[in-house]
Amino acid sequence: MMRVFLVQTAQGLTPSSGGYKANVNLLRSLSTEGHAAAQICYAHDEEVEHYARRAEVKGVKPDVTTSVLPVVDPEGVAHKLYIRTFSDEYQIHNIRDELTSRMHTLINLFSEHIAKFKPTHVVFNDPITMKITASAPFRGTFKRISIIHTAEQLPFGPFCAGVRGHCAAPEVENKMLRDLDGIWTVSKAIQDYAWMHGKLKTKFLVHPPRTYLDNVTGAMPVVRNNVDKDEIGMVNPCPLKGLSILVALAKKFPHLKFVTWKSWGSKTAHIMELETLPNVKIEPTTKNTDEIWDRIKVLLAPSVWFEAWGIIVTEAQLRGIPVIASNAGGLPEAKIGLPYCIPVKAVTGKRYANGEYVIPWQDIAPWAEALEQVMTDRKLYQDLATLTAAKASEWLRGMDPRAHEKWLLSMMEQK
Repeated sequence: MMRVFLVQTAQGLTPSSGGYKANVNLLRSLSTEGHAAAQICYAHDEEVEHYARRAEVKGVKPDVTTSVLPVVDPEGVAHKLYIRTFSDEYQIHNIRDELTSRMHTLINLFSEHIAKFKPTHVVFNDPITMKITASAPFRGTFKRISIIHTAEQLPFGPFCAGVRGHCAAPEVENKMLRDLDGIWTVSKAIQDYAWMHGKLKTKFLVHPPRTYLDNVTGAMPVVRNNVDKDEIGMVNPCPLKGLSILVALAKKFPHLKFVTWKSWGSKTAHIMELETLPNVKIEPTTKNTDEIWDRIKVLLAPSVWFEAWGIIVTEAQLRGIPVIASNAGGLPEAKIGLPYCIPVKAVTGKRYANGEYVIPWQDIAPWAEALEQVMTDRKLYQDLATLTAAKASEWLRGMDPRAHEKWLLSMMEQK
């Protein structure tokens, strides 16, 4: 039996980010297969209570504990770091904490809980954990695995450190990466990027199938019949995700209704631009994607960024919702050959003085043509929705639900 410890440097109980959602579902899959699993993450108190109640309903004793760790920030001001631990319905041991500016406190906290869990594998997607585990006194007892969810995480290539918080010390991180026991890339596009720009060997595995199952029932997602809906949806409106394409389409089709859900990239300036368009609604970030699928007729994914995969695309297609996506990064993989996948002029890595990517001009014509087809031709839409649901379901059912488990187990055979 394996003991897998995951470090999440973001909200990890009900994450809205696709990458972190996949991380959590890796643990859930392993727990279901009989392995011990734990994670350390950030979360709100109400999330802890919610998941503790769900555990009790499933007959799992949550064993919620609370402790307080005193912290002094660089200005000498004292703070309290609240730590809560509990077991969820999947019998995953969760360590929940709050972010502090005193980094060495977090390092000590991570080290303490990793040591206490006695893992066979430590999984992460951040350089801090990579460094902590490299020099741990019990280093020889576990394997270290990094998950690469973005090209910006990699310490080489045109996108190195292109997103704030990624890759602060490229030369050091490059050396550390090559000392790991495994590197998981979530798309062929990212795997090829890692090899092309850094000659770094990685393991390509699509996200665990559980990532795409219904979060409550664990069953295949419910296919929608949204032919009579009238809204076109987009998640995370921002320049990297194709904000300019969305704006251009909304202006070209003033009679059509668009709705967006804010996420990590949506800044005030982006929202203000959308607010000037009378046919665009702006909704807050949602962790319940059923709110999206029950509402929209078509999903737009016009990203110009080097996407790792595009989980939102796969989620929509499994529910029979047609997706008009770009061909940036791993999006063609997420599209699994379904219409529409439109070429764009993707970012090249060139940046402005403030560090933001230069966004190339885009040809709106093919987007307008595709959108008009699916929004006006009822038969075309119904045929496409049926094909989308069938092909996406076939794709998911054809995946090996134990692929990640087999890969992790194979490391234990290596000295």
